[in-house]
Amino acid sequence: MKKNEKIVISILVIITIFAIIMLVRSKSKKVSSDETENQVEEKYVSLLEDGTKLNKSTKLQETKYIDGMEITNFQVTEKDNVTVLLGTITNTSSTVKGDYPVDIKILDDQGNEIVTVGGYIGEIKPGESMQLNSSATFDYANAYDFEIIKK
Repeated sequence: MKKNEKIVISILVIITIFAIIMLVRSKSKKVSSDETENQVEEKYVSLLEDGTKLNKSTKLQETKYIDGMEITNFQVTEKDNVTVLLGTITNTSSTVKGDYPVDIKILDDQGNEIVTVGGYIGEIKPGESMQLNSSATFDYANAYDFEIIKK
């Protein structure tokens, strides 16, 4: 190999190494940026040891009312792309209530609908309680609030 060829090959190797270093740096900056965005997007979520996302929005915990019943202890969790919502429904009226489907509208902190999931409230006698349970294969664990609507 001639001296000029060695110089050209050396320059090409240096340029290649430099390009690889720049590519790796730009990818690591993108990952850091994405991680920061995810933290902002999931401000109402705590991550449990087993990887479950647990919603911590105080607005979600407020008592809601529907048709003479109150909904308390509302909880939203997500694991493996399955989101489960649970709540306690208590019949505070003096008549039998329930036995109908409901829509549960999940809202972000701007009041925009994230998703609406279906549920069913079974028949509840006065003073009794039951659990509301609904799940979906969609991650909405970062919800801020919800509305429940009788169908």
